[in-house]
Amino acid sequence: MTSGMRVTKLSAIDIDEQEAKEISMQDYSEQQLSVFSSSTRLLGDRRYAKRRPYLPENIHSIPTILDVSPPRKLSAEDPERWWLSFQFRGSIVFGAYVAFPYILQLVAQAVDVTDDLNYLVSSFIPSVSILFGTLCSLTVNILYSRQARLQQTVSEEASLLSQLTQDLLHLLRRPEHSEHKKRAAQAAADYVATLVGDSRGVEIMKVVISDPIMQMTDTVVAFEQYCEDKGTDLQAAGALVSSLRSNLSEIGVLRARRLSDEALALPPTHFGLLALLSGLILAAFILTSLGSVDMSSGMANPSIESRVLFSVISGVYTLFFNFSRDLNQPFGGVYQIRRSQTASYLLKTKRIITSAGLAQDVNFGYGEDGSRIQ
Repeated sequence: MTSGMRVTKLSAIDIDEQEAKEISMQDYSEQQLSVFSSSTRLLGDRRYAKRRPYLPENIHSIPTILDVSPPRKLSAEDPERWWLSFQFRGSIVFGAYVAFPYILQLVAQAVDVTDDLNYLVSSFIPSVSILFGTLCSLTVNILYSRQARLQQTVSEEASLLSQLTQDLLHLLRRPEHSEHKKRAAQAAADYVATLVGDSRGVEIMKVVISDPIMQMTDTVVAFEQYCEDKGTDLQAAGALVSSLRSNLSEIGVLRARRLSDEALALPPTHFGLLALLSGLILAAFILTSLGSVDMSSGMANPSIESRVLFSVISGVYTLFFNFSRDLNQPFGGVYQIRRSQTASYLLKTKRIITSAGLAQDVNFGYGEDGSRIQ
């Protein structure tokens, strides 16, 4: 169902008409989407579960606890967690401690230390510190809330998908509905495959071109049409049809909410502002320290306390900056969303499909060699 999908038309977002025409009749992929991904955050690693259970050779395998573990576990040597290492933090603190006298020496040659300067700096520090603290609090609150919403939404979405799959296969259990049953199962498999192996941009394009929710809805409509053509009342199936329509509408809302949260990453300007405010506070500390440094020997000789304080502040600000950048990537780095519950519901959906005897009629978007197919 997913193979051979074609794009009939793409809107020209950040591309001119000629480029749009060149893309319009091609199989869409991340290469085509990368034309405008930088401004819309359409691309990037986004996986809610491991791919291994959905490869053709593992379709009938019994799930294990390893199948619901994180898609990629970071090791101690992973570059994404280098900023948490003792070596990184130690080098920042030690480097600031050693560099502090030389920084004071350079600043002293360019700045005349006066009472007016000390007064201005003393008046300047509190306002910048308050602004910096407010921005830090806002940053953490936004990013933590985003991860919490995303984790809850995708868990509810995956749970509802498994329920929808079970209800649809039950509704279409009769032999005369076998084709629609296969179509519904494939739509559910496409939904799972999208969460497991596709980027946000690919999912958005599938919503436009070949929406799994719409395909599942079509099978419900086909069942209703069959009953109408036969002149039979829905009877007991009416409650199930009503429930299916309600759940299909709800899962569409959950998907829209999830896609919206996935796109709510803080822009680089936000982190640039954090770095700027950190630099201003450190600069104010340096200017304040000039008044208490003995320069009679021609070399700055600050106290041990001021050097330690400067190095600790530098280390803390650097650590918070990297922490915020890491938190801004919910699918990478150290602070990732927890996906075991979502992965378990996706595995449940796969088991529902295979238990219905449809394993040979459905694919989860992976070829025999394990490559992703569209």
